[in-house]
Amino acid sequence: MRSNMSKNSSKGTNNESHDDNDEEGETSKLFAEVKKSTKEIIDKIKKELTAEEEKKGKLDDNYEKEKITISTIIENAIDVYNSYHSLPPEIFAILEKYEPDYGSKMKEIEEAIRLLDQKKNIAKSDDMDLWIKAREEMKMMLIGKTTFNQLIAAAEEPKDSLHKPHKKNVALDLILWYTGKPIKTLSLEEILRTIQKIWVVANYFHMIDIKKESEDQYHLILKHRQNKRYSNYWLGYFTELLQAEDIPIKCVVEGEAFDETLSLTVKKLHDKSVK
Repeated sequence: MRSNMSKNSSKGTNNESHDDNDEEGETSKLFAEVKKSTKEIIDKIKKELTAEEEKKGKLDDNYEKEKITISTIIENAIDVYNSYHSLPPEIFAILEKYEPDYGSKMKEIEEAIRLLDQKKNIAKSDDMDLWIKAREEMKMMLIGKTTFNQLIAAAEEPKDSLHKPHKKNVALDLILWYTGKPIKTLSLEEILRTIQKIWVVANYFHMIDIKKESEDQYHLILKHRQNKRYSNYWLGYFTELLQAEDIPIKCVVEGEAFDETLSLTVKKLHDKSVK
């Protein structure tokens, strides 16, 4: 019985070896039929993977080197193909959208990987990414030169600590810069939406919600992580800004300051151009 088992075992092993040889033989036939350029790519990949296996074997005596065959390369290629075509439809749509800008989907993917590396590695970040990291991780804020100088001056003159920064700042410059329109042509909603965008980007507030309560009235909730004194500062700041002479709308501003929230109600009375 042992002899029969041994024969059967030997026969099974021989069959497996025969199957492997058949598979490699079929693969070789397939390889013979592909284009020359494809063969060159396969040969290049085979050399690279073989060299990689040799390198791993030198670094680790216990490492079992894999024999790199055409079948190995095809399996890897099928894996990559399957992974690529398993991407969600919205990702494919993005690839299709920007492909003309890059010339091919592969170049798009290369650029995406570079951008991911920049995002994950602070030393490789460009200026914009670095600012976003500083804002989110270090809680840093952007501050205009004029406001900064007024805050320094206010430290020397406590009685004017809020009056000067409220009146001397670059708020209107920022609104003009962001909208690209003359201040006198802006609507109240355009001004408020600009505040919503810029003051969050600058990290003065982590959320600004605007609710249009009527045609001429808006309610703003501005959330921060500071204190009531901070809320009071911005209450005065926005009251001065929205009632400034250069703003083209006559407004009434009412507000309440809380520990981490500022509530503002802004009501338009009339356009200043209308007498």
